[in-house]
Amino acid sequence: MSKSKRREIIKERHKQEIIESALYLFGKKGYKDTTIEEIAEHAQFSKGAIYFYFPSKEHLFHEILKTVFDKVQSFAEEAKNLKGSAREKLKTYAVNIIRFFLTENNYSFHVMMQASMQMESKERELTRKYVIERLREISKILTDIVKTDIKNGKLKNINPNLVIMAFNGMLRDIIYGCITENKVDLKPEEMPDAVIQIIFDGISKNK
Repeated sequence: MSKSKRREIIKERHKQEIIESALYLFGKKGYKDTTIEEIAEHAQFSKGAIYFYFPSKEHLFHEILKTVFDKVQSFAEEAKNLKGSAREKLKTYAVNIIRFFLTENNYSFHVMMQASMQMESKERELTRKYVIERLREISKILTDIVKTDIKNGKLKNINPNLVIMAFNGMLRDIIYGCITENKVDLKPEEMPDAVIQIIFDGISKNK
């Protein structure tokens, strides 16, 4: 391995270590109450090293936000490319989302839900626009899954956008409830089936 390649690998590893420390602190303390000094201490880097990789705390936050949304979008694209019905595809997406936010990195969810609310007004507006655009992209992928089954006669002719709004809303509220107050009386592995059953079968006993 060349020296330049080795340096790039080390640089990327250091950058990831900083991102992980910032993600933990932003999720634990909030964006506003977390300082670069605290991130440096947690990541075991100097303050100058943090600024070498990220020009500002805002830049670091947006890098984290992009990383999280890239992950979520990859789950949506993976589900869309699977063979099977919309029910099966959306269940796969739900499994991945719940596992990611509840068992792999629940601080990611805190960052998505809380950090942008604590930024200064100008920063918050830019973040809001970015979040809306990324959510729109992800929702379109999921909506296309439902549209395909409607077109093929596998689902009734219902507004696919409303289906995905309800689906995403349930996932969001379940994850939030589990992380903040543990209000959901289900194990993580049971949650996707519950969400999919409600979306596709409803809650009425009468067919």
